[in-house]
Amino acid sequence: MSSFKDVTSIPTFPKLEEETLNYWKKNKIFEKSVESRPANKPWTFLDGPPFVTGNPHYGSLLSSIVKDPYCRYWTMKGYRVRRVWGWDGHGLPIENKVENKLKIKNKREIEEKVGIDTFIEECKKYVAETSAEWEWYVDRVGRWVDFKNAYRTWDINYMESVMWVFKQMYEKGKIYKGLRVSLYCPHCSTPISNFEVAMDADNYKDVTEHGTTYKYRVEGEKNTFFLAWSTTPWNKIVTPALAVNPTLEYVTIEVADERYILAKSTLDTVIDKKYEIRDTVYGRDLIGKKFIPHYDYYKQDDGKRYFEIVGDEFVTADEGTGIVTIAVYGEEDLKVMQRENIPLVQHVDDEGHIYKDVPLFGGMFYKAANKAVNEDLSKRNLIFKDEPYTHSAAHCWRCATQLFYNPMNAWYVDVQSMKKKMRDTNEKINWFPSHFKHGRFLKSMENAPDWNISRNRYWGSPVPVWECECGERFVPGSIKELEDASGIEVKDLHKPFIDGVTVNCKKCLKKAKRTPEVLDSWIEAGSASFAERHFPFDSTHKLEDFFPPDFITEYTGQIRAWFYVLHVIGAVIYDAPAFKNVVVTGVILGTDGRKMSKNFKNYPDPKEMLEKYGGDALRLYLAGSSVMKAEDLLISEGAYRDQIRGILLILWNTYKFFIMNAKQAEKTSEDFKVVTSKNVLDKWVLALLQDCVEQVTMSMESYDSVTTIQLYYSFIQDVSTWYIRRSRDRSSDVEFLSTLYHVLLTLTKLMAPIAPFVTEEMYRNLTGGESVHLENWPQVDNKFIDKDLLAQMKSLRIFVELGHAQRKEKNFAVKQPLAGLKVFVTDSTVKIKSDLDNLIMDELNVKKVEFIKGEAERVEFDFELNDDLRQEGEMRVIIRKIQAERKNLGTDRSELVEVTLPSWPKNWEDEIKKKALVDTLTEGEFKVTRVTTV
Repeated sequence: MSSFKDVTSIPTFPKLEEETLNYWKKNKIFEKSVESRPANKPWTFLDGPPFVTGNPHYGSLLSSIVKDPYCRYWTMKGYRVRRVWGWDGHGLPIENKVENKLKIKNKREIEEKVGIDTFIEECKKYVAETSAEWEWYVDRVGRWVDFKNAYRTWDINYMESVMWVFKQMYEKGKIYKGLRVSLYCPHCSTPISNFEVAMDADNYKDVTEHGTTYKYRVEGEKNTFFLAWSTTPWNKIVTPALAVNPTLEYVTIEVADERYILAKSTLDTVIDKKYEIRDTVYGRDLIGKKFIPHYDYYKQDDGKRYFEIVGDEFVTADEGTGIVTIAVYGEEDLKVMQRENIPLVQHVDDEGHIYKDVPLFGGMFYKAANKAVNEDLSKRNLIFKDEPYTHSAAHCWRCATQLFYNPMNAWYVDVQSMKKKMRDTNEKINWFPSHFKHGRFLKSMENAPDWNISRNRYWGSPVPVWECECGERFVPGSIKELEDASGIEVKDLHKPFIDGVTVNCKKCLKKAKRTPEVLDSWIEAGSASFAERHFPFDSTHKLEDFFPPDFITEYTGQIRAWFYVLHVIGAVIYDAPAFKNVVVTGVILGTDGRKMSKNFKNYPDPKEMLEKYGGDALRLYLAGSSVMKAEDLLISEGAYRDQIRGILLILWNTYKFFIMNAKQAEKTSEDFKVVTSKNVLDKWVLALLQDCVEQVTMSMESYDSVTTIQLYYSFIQDVSTWYIRRSRDRSSDVEFLSTLYHVLLTLTKLMAPIAPFVTEEMYRNLTGGESVHLENWPQVDNKFIDKDLLAQMKSLRIFVELGHAQRKEKNFAVKQPLAGLKVFVTDSTVKIKSDLDNLIMDELNVKKVEFIKGEAERVEFDFELNDDLRQEGEMRVIIRKIQAERKNLGTDRSELVEVTLPSWPKNWEDEIKKKALVDTLTEGEFKVTRVTTV
């Protein structure tokens, strides 16, 4: 039995939430909610771990706000939901932070000035100091998660599982070492994955560089040149071939005393001088022709093809001249060069500088060489045209340095051979919003190159491959395998320790050394399902209990990143989807539409906002916004604040109304256990509640929080503005209070996943129970279902709205009674039963209502007033005026007052006294005073 405590009229939600947080922690409510569900009935959730760098922002808070409701929901549905926090602490984000701390300018200084061992120790120190701020933010948005047992990607157990994942893929023939072109960062001196860049649109920046049409002299033909367009003057230093499209038409034109060869379709855009066409051929006719190179310092007598025209379909005439320069720094170029036996000449070091032995340009940074190359070629009359060219260029996602394409001998996942399997497994995944399934995710997957999974860096999981001079490889899938092969106890998998571990080659018995690279941190993120549980080494976890996880969520940038790498690994290892359900959110932008930045001062501080408005309001704001439809959202303090006025205060006032009336009636929760009422409003609200339970359940299981919150709002509005308002004259009636108690109790459970704080406060006062979050999810109660009544009430309220609109148009206040109302209905109008007539009469303040068949739904009042109607209207105005003054005086609901009035309709005096709790009514200037007692 619960005796209800008083409820404040003006709640401070952040303070209420702080008290609730303390209660949860003191009573271990989170732990109880997990442990109270059977261990053999899991619902699995995979948490994408944030980087340890920096404090939370609205984007990371959004992630928690999306994850938490579904974990709470499925717990209430009877499932055990493991919720372990994770930290992502390997890779460039951490290395960049440590470089700044140690004032390191580039990668070379790590080895030459600091030492790898010192650098790794500094990385370990940095990640060990993860900000306690995270826990404050996560608590304040109401997310339940286990921080104490958080997994960390740099822990040896996690890294061992990553080693196991690598071996599984390697043994299936899906990992290979090869020379391929990748995006490359000269500052970080490492390749960067395409999807790392594609995660954030800000990683692409417009740059203005050279758009140059070069002249390559045709060998053996006087004053005849191939025209080839390029935006990378720096790699003209090593251009051993030119390429044409075999099926395109090419022309030889004469301009003054020179001849030029180019694609016929490009004449109008390339040539701005008078010319004459001297010959027309197809690209295939040009293949094999020789040209004089601009620079030939690298030519050797090695049997390779130097300075020839080759053909390939990748060449187009959409931009440039239809002839392209071929260098090892282009992805398609490299394929052609490998196929056509063209020398693979490189001239740029790992920091982006031209090799020192390159004539004229040695030691220059590659971008600085652009101007120098073009100046040299211009002096030699080998440039036909040089114009500024503005285009979008990829920049490093960590240090913001412009990237270039660089051929790398690296380790790759063979994505190409997996694409059919990946398409098939994608069909088994539920995407929310659904358009991503066959839209952006499928398209990015189909266009994806092989995945470069090695990095020429230091802080990360090692590439677990030991290579011998004889070509033999050893790939361990566990620490034990490595220890058995090396005879060394392995206590750390990080560099430089792991680099000192050698194994005996089984083939030639020499020592095999580990390949020096570390793994792309995305392979660690993609291994999270297994590594967070130290699978397969921890025997307490069975694969079928956690893989594939039931639910993951992140923002749109992860479509090409985390979602993608999870999908690749799941398809390779188990030929299965890596997750069952995925919610994709949009991006939260600053108030000005730009990326949120402290420099721009374009977003309200999230900590200040949480302390000002609370976590429930932020959850309702974000989970109910367009960002949940994967659209971008401009953060708005006003929209955040509106959740308090729009939902929370209406809910709170409804709850307060019940508590106030229940206490006044001296009732406890025991008095409201049974809900039985013949009142049509009670029946209606209980039927509406069943519909709400059904609809909210469907929206939660469809991972549609926007619809869920719209359902909350609609139901709360209906209860407050219709059910309670139409029931005020029976506010002490037990049937009414029992019904409202049942509605509020069920509503706390329905709203608990998304508004966990306010519902906890309400539930504990309504029931005296330990926590709403230990409750089961509400079920539809069939005995309260009444679809006909819901349809009738909906129809009735449409006519009520029409009536209010007509009164306003005619300037007749609702306080003024009218003689009658005609309601015109059509054949399609839901028939309203007579027991609802009183509702429409009371709401529109008419003496009678008449339903008449008509051509369209409309209402028509009888606006003619007699003396009785005028006096009744005057009485209502007086009562309202007295009640307003009572409120100003702060009188209790049962307290009598004394009233003086200039006049009043005498035949309504008893009604005035009764409704306004007036003890004495005297003539005079308007005044309301408390009754004084001696």
